[in-house]
Amino acid sequence: MTKHRLSLVFIAAALLAAFAASAQARSNISCESREYRYNRCETYTDGYARLLSQQSQAPCVRGQTWGYDDRGIWVDKGCAGEFEVGGGSRYDRPQSYPEPRSYPEPRSYPESRSYPEPRPRY
Repeated sequence: MTKHRLSLVFIAAALLAAFAASAQARSNISCESREYRYNRCETYTDGYARLLSQQSQAPCVRGQTWGYDDRGIWVDKGCAGEFEVGGGSRYDRPQSYPEPRSYPEPRSYPESRSYPEPRPRY
């Protein structure tokens, strides 16, 4: 019985040490979209990032106006915030998005045809 308890104590200590190491590997970074433009803030995310506090009036919505990949945090459309990065686990998946691209011009539609006014019937 004593050996069993001792094993549980060692396992608990190992789990606590692993959790503490993961938490220590995290850091904070500020990233801001100036003039509503795309911006990338280079940092080591280790597959983890979360918004700690929004510092802009423009909304910061993960996957729409901010996200991350292995190269850092990206923000767009006026989002500015303080982000926590690093110390990810295998369950945290990075959101890899391509660099900003230009959007196609809106489709143009053919001009409307003009039809003669109908004649009144008497």
